[in-house]
Amino acid sequence: MADDRTLLVPGTQATTLRNNNGDTVYNAVRVQLLIGRGDIGNRDPDELGKLMGMEHAPGRLKPVRTSLEDGTHIVKGGVLRTPYNGLPATHWFRYDWRADLRFNANRLLQFLRDEAEPGLRWNLIGHSQGALLIVLASKLARSPREFASMVGRVVLVGAPLAGTVRAVEAILFGRADLGKENLPGLLAAARTWPAIYQMLPAWRAAAGADGFPRPPDEQFIWPGGWGDLLNAAEPIQADLLLRARETQALLTGPFSHLVPAVDTLTIMGRRQMTPISVPFGDGGYVQEYKNQKGDGLVPERITTAHLGDSTFDRRKTYEGRIKAHAMLCSDPDVQDLIREFFKDQLLPLPAT
Repeated sequence: MADDRTLLVPGTQATTLRNNNGDTVYNAVRVQLLIGRGDIGNRDPDELGKLMGMEHAPGRLKPVRTSLEDGTHIVKGGVLRTPYNGLPATHWFRYDWRADLRFNANRLLQFLRDEAEPGLRWNLIGHSQGALLIVLASKLARSPREFASMVGRVVLVGAPLAGTVRAVEAILFGRADLGKENLPGLLAAARTWPAIYQMLPAWRAAAGADGFPRPPDEQFIWPGGWGDLLNAAEPIQADLLLRARETQALLTGPFSHLVPAVDTLTIMGRRQMTPISVPFGDGGYVQEYKNQKGDGLVPERITTAHLGDSTFDRRKTYEGRIKAHAMLCSDPDVQDLIREFFKDQLLPLPAT
């Protein structure tokens, strides 16, 4: 069957994180359902920054340390299946969603090489950050033909290919829904995660008090966009901003290494109001977002413009009852569309 080799690459937080003793230190379902918010990783809230923080060296994709807590390192656990129940997936790609996107994209590429079988090509389903890993893997392959020899179809669901204001939110304000007591520690940790920076908006999302975009060198991917936060107790890291710019360059023209031999389908929602800019008020940025339609994380119109020539892929935008970003892949309409897409004949490989 066409879906006998279908690999799901899940989104941010969908892979459980464990420490070197095998204990779970982050489980998105447990956190999002507000179960045990005060004991993420069985640590006091003021210890979370060290537990969940990372260290990277400039120019090196692999993290130097996966935890800033002495004697601890964090590894990937299992994939949370709840957001993906019903998808035609036979394999699941696990990864540490905090790390540099290119590091994980190279790991995905190596998985495809290790599992390659003559005459067989994978179907890939990427949700959110997972969709970015697929696009980056295609760019980091030795050639478009190498990638196409391993992959026949690609589905991108809720892909923040132009970034998301939610990444700004995580770095700037933190996530209050994880518990106010945990906010300072997790905010400090998020400022050490390359993947968050690499999903900063590629458009001019930093606005002045008048609502108009700030100058290019005062946008979020540049140090000038952060002001005093570059020297804060938990600073915005210039090296991670550089990684953001490098990754955005790779994500430009996202289908350029997929066509003509890899058939692609991009699925987006436009039911939820989705932030597209953050204004700078007296003394700093404020959470008074300007919005447009999207899936709550990915703005549809901005992202569509970023995708470029629509002849490079099939595209489906839903405005009806489709679910919000985190649960897009569990939506019956999305699942039906993916199953129908996988029934189509594989595109032929280009001649050598």
